[in-house]
Amino acid sequence: MSKKGLVAVLCIGLLVVIYFLQSRFSVPASHTIPATSLEESICDKVSAKFGDCKRILLFDTTSYIVFAESSFGIIPVLTNKEFTDFKKFIYPMMDYQEFTEEKDERGPIDWRTDNIQKNFSMIYGFAEDAAKTIVINSEDNIQPNRFYVRDNLWVWYVTFQKDKVTLPVEVTVYDANGQTIFGKNQQE
Repeated sequence: MSKKGLVAVLCIGLLVVIYFLQSRFSVPASHTIPATSLEESICDKVSAKFGDCKRILLFDTTSYIVFAESSFGIIPVLTNKEFTDFKKFIYPMMDYQEFTEEKDERGPIDWRTDNIQKNFSMIYGFAEDAAKTIVINSEDNIQPNRFYVRDNLWVWYVTFQKDKVTLPVEVTVYDANGQTIFGKNQQE
């Protein structure tokens, strides 16, 4: 019985060694490495379309959106799931001058929406520093993502796995103290 047990243990040990050797020396899947980085590729396309590209502000790995900055504003760009190829610009772009000029009409935020492709839509815009919390009431009270651009300027956005966003978009904005400064239940 002890010889059979020893032989069984040696066989199992040999199988484990063969498995590890085989997995260690297996050839990894080959991936084509692009000649330029995605950042450079997107900046080249933004420069060609909008005149210049200052920098890439954010890569969103969940929605495959990249935000590029030009002198005129911020352009969302859709990429493929591997972040290797540019797919398309998302319009309209977020325009700095328009945001500055329309302050009295719009409040602390602005927004735009786009049906990017089938089963994929987005609401996005600028926000001032005063807008600490944004809630999209018309989309089940979702709080969007946001990122800092510079003094008194943030970008906020949310993507949806559906064809169209519920219109009109209803948004409530709160300040640092939790007081409504724009939208539903706004105190006059």
